[in-house]
Amino acid sequence: MSDVGATTLNDRYELQQRIGRGGMADVYEAIDTRLNRKVAIKVLRSDLARDPAFVSRFRKEALSAASLSHNGIVAVFDSGEDKDASYIVMELVHGQTLRDLLKSGHEISIQRALEITAGILEALAYSHSDRKSTRLNSS
Repeated sequence: MSDVGATTLNDRYELQQRIGRGGMADVYEAIDTRLNRKVAIKVLRSDLARDPAFVSRFRKEALSAASLSHNGIVAVFDSGEDKDASYIVMELVHGQTLRDLLKSGHEISIQRALEITAGILEALAYSHSDRKSTRLNSS
């Protein structure tokens, strides 16, 4: 699925361009044609999509992530399968990634590093909590 072109998943999500790549999946910017909004879609790599264990793990990730509601964690809107493609539809967040910031070579102040670390730890703690509260604000 690296040559996106005019790929559409389930006659709803039009993949635009790849914006990320991980060990299990590629992430694309896409248009949700039903709700007319930009989203991010994580698509399980095709070589892994043939392995039932990976597909099951990917589905569990979607269910687990969808249960989270925290400003420090990307919201999951939908998940599904189209032909051999398993996917997760998520909130599209614009901006610089932490990886890009660290690779840039720019010095990060101690205060900013502490703010970033605190935000990550807050989201991580929330993801491991009972998650019974409503959407939390991680200022």
